[in-house]
Amino acid sequence: MRLIKHCAAAVLAVCTLTATLVSPSATADQWPSKPITLLVGFSAGGGADTLARLMARALEEDLGQPVVVENKAGGGGVVMATLLQRAPADGYTVGFTSDSTFDALPFIVRTAYQPDDFDYLATVTELQNALVAGASAPFSTWEEMLAYAREQGGLTFGSLSPITTKFAERLAKQEGIRVRTVPIKGGRQIITDVMGRHLDVGWSAGVHQAYLNDQGVKVIVAMNSERLRTSPDVPTIREQGYDRSYTSYFMLAAPKGIPAPVRDKLLAAIRKAATSKDVANLAEEKMKFPNVVLPAETLTRFIQLRSAENEREFSE
Repeated sequence: MRLIKHCAAAVLAVCTLTATLVSPSATADQWPSKPITLLVGFSAGGGADTLARLMARALEEDLGQPVVVENKAGGGGVVMATLLQRAPADGYTVGFTSDSTFDALPFIVRTAYQPDDFDYLATVTELQNALVAGASAPFSTWEEMLAYAREQGGLTFGSLSPITTKFAERLAKQEGIRVRTVPIKGGRQIITDVMGRHLDVGWSAGVHQAYLNDQGVKVIVAMNSERLRTSPDVPTIREQGYDRSYTSYFMLAAPKGIPAPVRDKLLAAIRKAATSKDVANLAEEKMKFPNVVLPAETLTRFIQLRSAENEREFSE
């Protein structure tokens, strides 16, 4: 009986050691063995949601498993990120949102997560952030806008989020003008309001690009670090004397700690999907967003730098 117990213990030890030695590669070889969930931090039906669903389709084709899209809108991506942070770090749950969900909102509102709770995987597009006005507005440049504000006693500013509201406060302070911030839900509503002159200016993350004509809107300043492709003659906010810009991305992330072999396989699939013809065409041709695909290391550094920047700014 004692011999049997010793043999059983020895077999168990060998099996445990063997499992330990082979588990990383075995995990990678077997992954994915079931459907993957893509949590999307936007409502169904919009451009971001369509982009996420094209990513899901491309991932399915490459990985051979269904990718189930679940829309988890709310709080600028906070609802999605909270669920993502609580998910197992096994490569079967991925999130799609904008970088501000991770590098800004934890310093603005109370969140259950922090920026270092995630593995950052890749970007898909660069948003085209701009300050816009209606085509009939009596100003067309940054300098003309400031002169108008001083003559009229201020500006009305359509804001999409606490981040854009913070910029409005900085604008008022740095330029010595009065800025009345009007919270707006959705970029299309901002376009409608500036076109109808209900707002003097508003922040657009890129919706304005479909309305750049004499009857639509005009870009007053580019908020990204570089000039926008569709408005190359309009200076950036840094060119106007400000010490920061607001480049942002649609991107993918996962819970922190995915096993390295699985992570490598997931990263390769995401990069292939993000640069696929269908995704690139939607981004470049229809949304007019550059199909900028930053790799994991570059995106992680961007999130870290932007997090430090936002932590300083929102603690003031």
